[in-house]
Formats: sequence, C-alpha cells, structure tokens
Amino acid sequence: MRIRANNPGPMTLSGTNTYVLTSQDDDAAVVIDPGPESAEHREAFLAEVGHRSLRAIVLTHQHADHSEMLGSVDRWAPEVPVYAALDRFARHADPVADGDRIAFGNAPADVLRVVSTPGHTSDSISLIHAGALYSGDTILGEGTTIVTHPEGSLRDYLNSLDRLRSLLDDEAFAIIEPAHGPRIDDPAEAIDYYRAHRLERIDQVRAALDRGATTAAAVCDIVYHDVDAGVRPAAEQIVKAQLAYLDALPAADA
Repeated sequence: MRIRANNPGPMTLSGTNTYVLTSQDDDAAVVIDPGPESAEHREAFLAEVGHRSLRAIVLTHQHADHSEMLGSVDRWAPEVPVYAALDRFARHADPVADGDRIAFGNAPADVLRVVSTPGHTSDSISLIHAGALYSGDTILGEGTTIVTHPEGSLRDYLNSLDRLRSLLDDEAFAIIEPAHGPRIDDPAEAIDYYRAHRLERIDQVRAALDRGATTAAAVCDIVYHDVDAGVRPAAEQIVKAQLAYLDALPAADA
C-alpha cells in the first residue's frame, strides 16, 4: 500500500511515498518512511494500517520529508519500535545495519531485509520484502536522485548501485518501490541508467575543470547551466560531491 504525502516540490517531486506492508495473516503491519508532519498524511497511512497491530516503523534515511512525522510518534504510535541507521532516530530498537532482519508478523515471510545503500546520505538503507526493493531515495521512480556534499558520497553511491545490481542479478528482488514516483518494473534498466548518468556527469565535471573552472560555482555554471534557479544551491552541493569524488581518486584514474 503506497500512500503519497501532499508535499510536492523540486526535491520531493510528486510527494514522498509512505508504504504500509501487512503480515500474511493480516493481523500486523509495518510502516516504511512515515513522511512529513501532516495530520492528513498520518490519518491516511494509519487508515491503511487499520485494525492491524503496527509492529514497526522503518526509516530509509534522515531527510525531513521522510522522518519529520517521527516528531509526533509518541502520540500516534507510542510503543512501536522505530528502526533506522542513525541512533537519534531509532527508538525501542538498536540502530540497524546491513543484513539485519526486521520482523513485523508471525510468519517467516513477515520480515524486511536491510540493505545498506549509503550515498544519497550516509545513513541511507533499502529494504527487501516479497520480491520488492524499497529503495528510499537511492533510486527514484522519476528522474535521478541527488548526492550532495557533505552528507552524501558519490563513491558510496556508485558502490551502492553496484550492490543493488548484484542483488538484482541474484534475484533478491524483481521490482523497486521508491520513496518518490511510481513503481519501477524494470530495475535493471533503472540501475544501469543511474550509474551511466553519474559517470557522464563526472566526465562533464572533468571537462569543466579542463576548461579552467576552479570552483564549484564555476563548474556548476558549465555542467548545470540549465537548472532552475530554485535548485541552484543543491546543484552546487552536487558539484562539491563530484569534486570530492575526483579528489579522492588515484592520480591515474582522475
């Protein structure tokens, strides 16, 4: 069950997706990414939980459009554990790490598998359940995600894409349910495009440096010259992440 928050914008696209998954016996549920603080949105996803016992809340990463609703969690789910990679968000549970399992029902299949996918943020995780990858902002249903400096890492992000491609090849999942946009029915195409897009941008940054650009702003003027003024600050942070990636490369690769 996908419930989209009414928070559209340049960074949230059509809005943030909250997911409610239910146990096989239909007695329990888990919420993935409760979203922004909004009474309307909270009522919508709790209505999908319905009569079921809410056993867990899972946060894919720290950004407010995913996590803000946790500020009122003591009112709407006071005893429910919150699973997150960062200690400041985890509640009634230890911070999660790669390979952890989050049970939300009584059947063996009522489990989320945690996959560490840093890059978009250092704490980004994805979740696998019943053939679906819940990707947070690591992969979006439309457009491409951003990797900004210093909270993100382009090197980590490329490694995470490679990890997801390997899991897909091993048939760990068959579809992607992103935190923004519609379901992705061809994960291989999406992951391969994301990686190719990142490498293309890196080549464009190299070319801008070769042309004499010496600052993130100057590189942004060349590589992201066509972005809307409202997202220009984010574009500059993206460039800073790209420059940090290039700076960390061995001289032969840079």
